[in-house]
Amino acid sequence: MVIRVAFYSWKGHTEKIAVTLAKLLDAELIRIEPVRDCGMAGKAIKALFTMKSPIRPTKTDLTGVDTLVIASPVWAGKVPAYVNTYLDSVTGGSGKPFHVIVGMGGRGDQSAIAVVKKALEQKGMKFVSSASTIEKDVDSGSFSRTVEMFAAGISGR
Repeated sequence: MVIRVAFYSWKGHTEKIAVTLAKLLDAELIRIEPVRDCGMAGKAIKALFTMKSPIRPTKTDLTGVDTLVIASPVWAGKVPAYVNTYLDSVTGGSGKPFHVIVGMGGRGDQSAIAVVKKALEQKGMKFVSSASTIEKDVDSGSFSRTVEMFAAGISGR
């Protein structure tokens, strides 16, 4: 089974989650990178209003990929504009399953997951599962159990 983990990380929390998950799943790891970064206020406003911002070219075609996992931080109860751009650019996913894992400072995970779910379901993809982590758990290293359980649900192991 070919699994792709696509992630955006600003401060490194989501990157730790995505790297750990990709290793557990033996998955392809794709970084979503902005063309240019803006300040935190601009990022939060764009996230809040579900806007998009340009990203560097990356793999968005799911031909040959069986399962997609989106890993994203939660900003203002939504996902960053760069993740919105990636989701909008995904092709070849109709009928394929997807999973979502988000990292947050404290709350907003369900509304952020809903943004990803809506965007990919509109492309004909099938939502399977989601998970959430807290930044302080990522900082302390105590997030691994959550990611292991999430990975087990994806791989069926």
